[in-house]
Amino acid sequence: MPITGGHSASLSPDDTQTAIDEVMYEKFTRTEVPGFLSAQDGWFFHTSPTDSMAFIYDEDSNVGEFEETGEQEEVITTSTRIGNTTTKRITKYTKEVPISWEAFKTSQQGKREAIGQQIGERAKVTQDRLSIIETYGDMVAGTYNTTPDGQAGASNSHTTLNSDTIDNLETGALNADNLWTVALSLMRQRAQDFDAGGHMFEAIVVPMQLYKTARETLGSDLVPFSGENQLNIFSTDFGNVMLRASVYLDTIHNPAANAATTFTVLGRNHKIERKVLSGLSTSMIEPQYTTTDSYVMRARFAESRLIGTWTALVSSNGTA
Repeated sequence: MPITGGHSASLSPDDTQTAIDEVMYEKFTRTEVPGFLSAQDGWFFHTSPTDSMAFIYDEDSNVGEFEETGEQEEVITTSTRIGNTTTKRITKYTKEVPISWEAFKTSQQGKREAIGQQIGERAKVTQDRLSIIETYGDMVAGTYNTTPDGQAGASNSHTTLNSDTIDNLETGALNADNLWTVALSLMRQRAQDFDAGGHMFEAIVVPMQLYKTARETLGSDLVPFSGENQLNIFSTDFGNVMLRASVYLDTIHNPAANAATTFTVLGRNHKIERKVLSGLSTSMIEPQYTTTDSYVMRARFAESRLIGTWTALVSSNGTA
């Protein structure tokens, strides 16, 4: 198929033949927004390379608590296993922008150079949007990712390998009391063997429109939005809880039900992961290798996002 379009003298005469003073190229400061959540943040997205087109993983049943054993009694044996094999395929994402020979030779307003910068910037935007929407933005719906037991990341009916039920979904809207309920659920969370697990409340992820409420709830010296004088334990006892927010969790970008009110708390051992086959790479194809005598800027990256299991995370859909 002939390579046409992209950046050409006919599409951008203002760059190749008309004397204009300036092009109003867009620039952004979104990474400076308070609490900015990025796919590049290794705490919130445990990222590792892969050399296969599919990432295959299991859950582990753990071994359970010790049993009381009397003198010369037979020691009870414990069975332990792995299971719920799950496969997550890698997806490749590409961007190709042809630049005609004429436009390449006569660009006067920096459009040619801007294309390369814009491709790099939009690659990061794509990675952020997909990583956030398909994990934190999908925590309750399970549209893009489910845990190995077939449930959404946050659910009232997770099933362990031993067929016990785990509940890591709450309903309260974000405020101090409901945040304590969610944090308590995280601290009480059972392990796969249904004995005590438990995780420290170390981070919270919210839609951008809940950032103010979350910041005030976490940072107030006293219980926020109250005339009472109790200490706010989130600021006194839990240390520096990490707060992250994203516009991709707001309804303007996220079509999931209750997107505007859903929030997630986490411990460091969560299994929200990115598997990267290839980071962003770019190449320039020269015109002698195309049928339309055009340069072609081509870029690609390949990765997947997954919620490996329910451990170390609890979400609330904020409906109550």
